[in-house]
Amino acid sequence: MTDNILTGFISHETATFSQRSTTMADFHNSTFILGNEIPEQMQNSNMEPAGFIKAAKIYDWQLIHTVAAVATSSGPVTQDAWDVCSGAILDAARAHKYEINGVLLGLHGAMAIESDFDAEGQLLENLRQILGPNIPIAATLDLHANVTDRMVKNSDILSAYRTHPHVDQIATVMRAAELLDQTVRGLIHPITIIARRAMITGLDYGRTTATSPMTELLAQAEILEAQDPKLLTISLCAGFRLTDIEQAGPSVTITSNGDNLEYTQMAGHFMNYAWEHRHFDSNTYLTTVQCMAKVQFLLGEKKPPQKSGPIVIADHADNPGSGAYGDSTYLLKSMLDAKLKNAAFGTLYDPIAAQILAQAGVGAEVSLFVGGKTDPKFGPPIFVTGRVLKITDGRYQALGPYVKGNWQNLGQSVVLRIAGVDVLIASNCIQTTEIETFSHADINVFDKAIVAVKSKQHFRAAFEPIASTILIVDCGALSTNNLSTLPYKNLRRPIYPLDLD
Repeated sequence: MTDNILTGFISHETATFSQRSTTMADFHNSTFILGNEIPEQMQNSNMEPAGFIKAAKIYDWQLIHTVAAVATSSGPVTQDAWDVCSGAILDAARAHKYEINGVLLGLHGAMAIESDFDAEGQLLENLRQILGPNIPIAATLDLHANVTDRMVKNSDILSAYRTHPHVDQIATVMRAAELLDQTVRGLIHPITIIARRAMITGLDYGRTTATSPMTELLAQAEILEAQDPKLLTISLCAGFRLTDIEQAGPSVTITSNGDNLEYTQMAGHFMNYAWEHRHFDSNTYLTTVQCMAKVQFLLGEKKPPQKSGPIVIADHADNPGSGAYGDSTYLLKSMLDAKLKNAAFGTLYDPIAAQILAQAGVGAEVSLFVGGKTDPKFGPPIFVTGRVLKITDGRYQALGPYVKGNWQNLGQSVVLRIAGVDVLIASNCIQTTEIETFSHADINVFDKAIVAVKSKQHFRAAFEPIASTILIVDCGALSTNNLSTLPYKNLRRPIYPLDLD
């Protein structure tokens, strides 16, 4: 017998401190697909809907497609945008209430809307009210989910990514799908419990590119899952610290076949380990001054580097993927002041500058202010003179392992050569995770000595294999490590690192 499975995918990581609201236009600029158009457009991507389709073929499901909606991290999602995105799922649940055998959703887990900073908790609660207590609900989560009690209460199965950079979206769906199928057929009766500690940061921010408390606990989770058939899945989430919600921060959820005090104790042990290693950070953070000194040292070394390729600089604190504005100028100014040659910088969010430069045309020499227009305290506009090298519509298909197959849209974009730095100025604010971000604009990163990217960690999937060195800069923008600058109002207190050692 074919089972009817309701599916939906909504992903947004919300920085509630951002003054830039997230609107329907932001979803349309990234990903917004409805109903039966989803399979055609997303089945070959590395995103959750492709996993839904794969699972349906394995388990002979009939999928009820609703929505696939993604927007770059920013401020709270407007109510009208949320009504459209969540409404697609809830309306389908009402329309097919007596046909649905199970639900499989792809959610972020750190999404906030104007009226409720626990958007996923609200969605799951509303879905549960429509479908009742007996229809199993499974959800995948981003590794940076702030998993709330409301999310746990209103779902049966939670399955989080296990890689950062996130490249395991399909694998995460398949873990959840297998458990959902077993639940629908009455073979298991999943129960999920959660544990957290008084911390908003930890687990090395979820990074899996270096040995860390996160990778150690993930390895332990896989061993425990293999040993105990009643232990269905363990999900570790590092949380997202820029969402000002009471239950933000690292957590572990354990989904088991039936209730067992042992798993509550196990979850506690996991979080105790996270607390004991809360200070661990695999990154070394440099100021812009320190970064330029390091770059000059590396460029001046007489011995050949152990690995060829560009020096890659990550503008960690101005990462649009964390909700930062993407227009901080501190790193760019330091690169220009250092008179770097054969360098690339991408992207700088500035639709006004992009329009002016596009109107000037390729080959034009233009003097203007760039960057710093959203909130100058994070890096004010700087006055530059450069030559326009390239104008594009900003659309390209990502080929790297992070969001392979997905189309990204920078909007009208311009390459402006300022002295020795080719700056890609974009009209849409997007984290730089793909080599195609540069190559679509005829910037060959393989031939550059230095490549600066507005990203925190996801850039590593595509850029680490080609980099001779990676340097991480914290310029003090919105996603800075200095959390004392952020005006938390809802977060539980006291908490590490704001109040506790």
